[in-house]
Amino acid sequence: MNIQKNTILYGPPGTGKTYNTVKYIQDILEDNSTNANIKSLRDNYSGRVEFVTFHQNFSYEDFVEGLRPDTDENGNLTYSVQPGVFKQICDNVEPGKPSVLVIDEINRGNIARIFGELITLIEDTKRVGEPEELELTLPYSKDPFSVPRELYIVATMNTADRSLVMLDTALRRRFNFVEMTPNPSLLNSIEDINCSSVLTTINQRIEQSLDKEHTLGHSFFMKCSTVEDLMRTFDNKILPLLEEYFFDDFTKLNPILNNKFYANIDLDTTWANDDVNLEGSSLRRRRDIFEDKTLFSDALKSLYE
Repeated sequence: MNIQKNTILYGPPGTGKTYNTVKYIQDILEDNSTNANIKSLRDNYSGRVEFVTFHQNFSYEDFVEGLRPDTDENGNLTYSVQPGVFKQICDNVEPGKPSVLVIDEINRGNIARIFGELITLIEDTKRVGEPEELELTLPYSKDPFSVPRELYIVATMNTADRSLVMLDTALRRRFNFVEMTPNPSLLNSIEDINCSSVLTTINQRIEQSLDKEHTLGHSFFMKCSTVEDLMRTFDNKILPLLEEYFFDDFTKLNPILNNKFYANIDLDTTWANDDVNLEGSSLRRRRDIFEDKTLFSDALKSLYE
């Protein structure tokens, strides 16, 4: 693949974004090993492959460098400057040997706070040895710092968590974006259930009701080999995710699944008075459909037959 120095794999849940970072690492490092994963690649290429997940509390001090408390031999509290994951991998880069930093869920972090002034240094043309090479002084250590041309940054972004439109503008300008979409053609039928058709139908309806950023990825089905596996996947992963998407209006969720997985339950309203306005029923997940293989199979097949 023609891989850019800064790449973000983006798409809805379950489209294999994190899985594909392994392929990117292998292509960058020209690694031909089979059954590779992030851990094995980190072990085999010590110091040249790092993995980090961004979150709301992740900071510049975690990523670049910051002061860390410690105690000396006399028990006195001291502070020393410690490198973060980004500075560590930059320091470990050997000339002519590519290194890869994987940032999972990059859109969940506060980009301005995490990268700080270094957001400019990751640009292709600002790297060491490039025509517009740029060097800055780090605020804690006061050391000069620049980003090696051999460093690749491969990140993932879940579009269901945060729209691409809301992504930090400075980050958008400096990264190449590769869309990862659901691929139903990768799925096999399980007994008499056409999983490809199930996923295609559900995603078409989600896209019409919400948008394509909230569709379901094929990986939800990839580890299923029996109908019982599908039942557990729907009960424990797919339905909870859909309920999160439609938390404010289950009436939109029910027809997406052909009105098979949820039912109106009558509620007791006799305890209320004139000051309390109650709904007489509520849409609840059916439990019987996950206790009867035939019921479940028929419900899924009704989506495409």
